[in-house]
Amino acid sequence: MARGVGVFRGLALTWAWVGLILERDHLERLWPAVAALAAATLFTAWVTIFAIIAVKGDGVFGRAYITTELTLGVGLLVVDGMVYDALRQQSLPWAWPAAGIITAAVVGGVRSGLIASGVIAVASFIGESVLRDALQWKISTASKSALWVLAAVVAGAVARRLREAEEEISLARSREEVSRVLHDGVLQTLAAISRRSTDQDLRALAAQQERELRAYVSAQQRDHSPLRTELERAVDTIFRQHGLAVELVVADDLPGIDSQAIGAIAGAVGEALSNAAKHSAGDRVTVYVEPDPTGHQVLCSVRDNGTGFDPERAQPGLGLQHSIRDRIEEIGGRVEIDTTIGRGTEVRLWVN
Repeated sequence: MARGVGVFRGLALTWAWVGLILERDHLERLWPAVAALAAATLFTAWVTIFAIIAVKGDGVFGRAYITTELTLGVGLLVVDGMVYDALRQQSLPWAWPAAGIITAAVVGGVRSGLIASGVIAVASFIGESVLRDALQWKISTASKSALWVLAAVVAGAVARRLREAEEEISLARSREEVSRVLHDGVLQTLAAISRRSTDQDLRALAAQQERELRAYVSAQQRDHSPLRTELERAVDTIFRQHGLAVELVVADDLPGIDSQAIGAIAGAVGEALSNAAKHSAGDRVTVYVEPDPTGHQVLCSVRDNGTGFDPERAQPGLGLQHSIRDRIEEIGGRVEIDTTIGRGTEVRLWVN
């Protein structure tokens, strides 16, 4: 923001010098005009250099800089009424005083910007009416005052939104860092304990803590969708009933599905988890939900690390047939069972 205001300040000052040259025939006092613009030039160069060498340019938003810039702006507008005749077409500082208004709005908000624009407007009134008695001073001053007020409102609003965005980005980065540390350290340790410990109570406690911590990390990363909420309930039920560790991963770009489809998916996943807990002899299950390659369907995968089975010899049970396959097919979806003896089982659901 400091460098953006600096660019505006430099361009406005450049045009002020051009205007001084073009309107020199209307100058009644040359050297006061040159001295006033020279002072603005020195200040602009000073602030611009400071903003470039500063790490973030925050220093140019200090009160001393803002007060100095507004004072120079007032001085230029007052001097404008002393050096030109009544027929000149451009004011001495042109738009340069608006830089001080923008800076005040960026630092102090819209209110500070409006106060600064009021001060500058009064100076313009003094320069154009009291000191020079221009024929059209009312229209000119009113027009410029309206632009200065607009600059204050826009700059203050934009600065506020940028600060809010910066805070949101900073918070998101902090959450990502915490999640990364937890995932790479604590969660891996808890998972290792729940798999390798011979103490059943310790394994259950580690698995429970891992599940709760994963839920916390996930909640910090994104808002819960209705489908995710229902799936978490199914996962909690399985853990309470069987102590089975379940990792739930839900993509945040799922296509929209209705409440009936959400209920069918949650019910089918709950049954698949129950089957895994009762028959797979595995100790971990992963539930993964994402959009299918077309982006129009939801793909839900329930994979365990158990013993698997031979699908050609196995007879489909009531749970698999009625609670999973029939439930999904009733809403226009489809089910696939991918299993091999010794390599676990994966239940895949596609739902529109």
